[in-house]
Amino acid sequence: MIPLALKRFVFLAIPALMLVMALFHFGLEMVHLDLAGAVASLQRAPAAWLVAATWFLEALALTAFYLLLEGRAGDSRWLTGVLAGWIAWVFRGPLLVVSVATLAALPARPWWNLALSWWAAYTVCGLVLAALAGPGPESASERP
Repeated sequence: MIPLALKRFVFLAIPALMLVMALFHFGLEMVHLDLAGAVASLQRAPAAWLVAATWFLEALALTAFYLLLEGRAGDSRWLTGVLAGWIAWVFRGPLLVVSVATLAALPARPWWNLALSWWAAYTVCGLVLAALAGPGPESASERP
């Protein structure tokens, strides 16, 4: 049986992370650092449902990764959140840039700029997860 606190955490974490990613993507478009500007060869933007599905998958993966790391970084949920975001960013950032730029023979500089900007987004996502996780049950039982 899945504890109610875990259900509540996952139920809140996924939409919250999707909102953070959407706001960050919106911010990138406002300052003209979006992906379409990075690669001139893109014919058209991806469908909205595909973008939302990608954000959902990323939010689900980040939430699961946070839960896997929980308790392994000591008692600090904030450190766990930041570590989860940064480790996930390695796959979204540097490894993706190397793969895309190398295989497609594209200039790497715009991709690096985009990847570095996503570092900030993944840091915020980790902090959001830590905030939603709240103090553990052992902390609640110690309160007067």
